[in-house]
This record gives sequence, structure tokens and C-alpha cells, in this order.
Amino acid sequence: MTAPNQTSGSWRRILGTLALAVLLEQLPWSGWALALRPDFVLVAVLFWVLHQPARIGFGVAFFLGLLADFQDGAVFGQHAIAYVIGVYLLLYLRLRLLQFDPYRQAAQLFPILLTVQLTVLLVGWLAVNPPTGLGVLLPVFSSIVLWYLIACLCACGMARVCRIGRESGHTAEESGS
Repeated sequence: MTAPNQTSGSWRRILGTLALAVLLEQLPWSGWALALRPDFVLVAVLFWVLHQPARIGFGVAFFLGLLADFQDGAVFGQHAIAYVIGVYLLLYLRLRLLQFDPYRQAAQLFPILLTVQLTVLLVGWLAVNPPTGLGVLLPVFSSIVLWYLIACLCACGMARVCRIGRESGHTAEESGS
């Protein structure tokens, strides 16, 4: 009887974290803070795609990518394409990633986040202007640190938040198997 409350609560939690990520992207970053700013929206999307692939997927990633393009004043579709590629790579490696501890998850996510950032740079380069240097890859490292912190929070203490939707079914211990 409590399943609808869990479902609506988990949807509220998912939408709340995605809205928080969008709001963090809108903060007035400048200087080194702007250069080191992690891609909050991408990290939030990848987190929920990893833990809730049936609820968050390509459509949400594409929409939030368009929103990121609108916020940054970038080529329309630049982040959308990159986010969809990131979601595809994460879904391809999903079962492997779920087996790792937070440190190894962050290490496995590095190539995914690097691919997303390189896609953003490539599309921007082809459409408007070439990248100015390797400093544009700094958000990859800060996004990895952000992922590690979120994964550590989920590993200790907040495991219930990260298991949304899994508690609706019976476990093997409960059924006597």
C-alpha cells in the first residue's frame, strides 16, 4: 500500500536533485571557479541513469543538454548530443559500475566524462570556434571529484537514497530462497 508514496517520493527526489543541479549551473561563476566548475547537470543525470535507468534516460539527458546549451549560450544541441553519448556509455557499462566502490566508480567514469567534454569541444569547434587550450578539460576532473563525493555519501549512511525503487520488490532473504 505504500508503493505509490515511494514512487512519488522517489520522483520528487530525482526531480529535486536535477533541479538543484540546474540551479548550481546558473550560479555566477567566474575566474578559476568557472574553469573548475563541474558539470553538475551531467553528474546528476549520470547518477540517476546509473541507479534508475528505467526513469531517467536519453530523453531527459537530451532535454537537460538543451537547457545547458541555453544557459551557457552555446551552440544549440552541443551539450544535448554530448549528454546522450554519456548516457549511452554509462548504460553500456552500468552493470560493471554498480559492482565497484566509489573510488573505482570515479575511475571508470573518467573516460565517460572525458568523452562528453571532448564531444562538447568538438561540436563547438566545428560550429563556432576552436578550443583555447587544455584548460577546458578541467571540469572533467572536478566532475570526477563531485561523483566520488556523491558516491561516498551513498555508500555510507545515505544508502537508502541510492536504492530508490529497489525496495519495492521482495529480496531473496524475505522469500526464503
